Amino acid sequence: MIVLSNTTEQTLTPGQSITFDKVVHKSGNAECHRANTASVKLRCPGVYAVEFSGNIGGTVAGPVQLVIELGGDPLLETTMKSVPGAVGDFNNVSNGTKVRNCCGDYDRITVTNNGTSDVVVDANSNLRIGRLSC
Repeated sequence: MIVLSNTTEQTLTPGQSITFDKVVHKSGNAECHRANTASVKLRCPGVYAVEFSGNIGGTVAGPVQLVIELGGDPLLETTMKSVPGAVGDFNNVSNGTKVRNCCGDYDRITVTNNGTSDVVVDANSNLRIGRLSC
């Protein structure tokens, strides 16, 4: 299991992923993360629970969104949308899913801005990944 966070606010342009710079918890060796990067590598074949939560806003008023990606492909069922009323407003979003790591192409998890507007991700969001079975 691994739990990651970001210690500073980040502004993500469309297509950009959150950089996680803090390991809150790490046990086992099924997941690995290099400090100050956006992805988590799923090292062992199996089924994983992937969850994200955080406070997001925009650089302008209007809709913003994030999605969990597997191997660079968006898992559309994890799309997280927010409509802040003004710049500086944050709303909490969260989503999660289960994924199977069964081939080398699909072994990295990221949380990415898949919208058309810049997304501001407040400090202290978290990404939680744990292997459930082989």
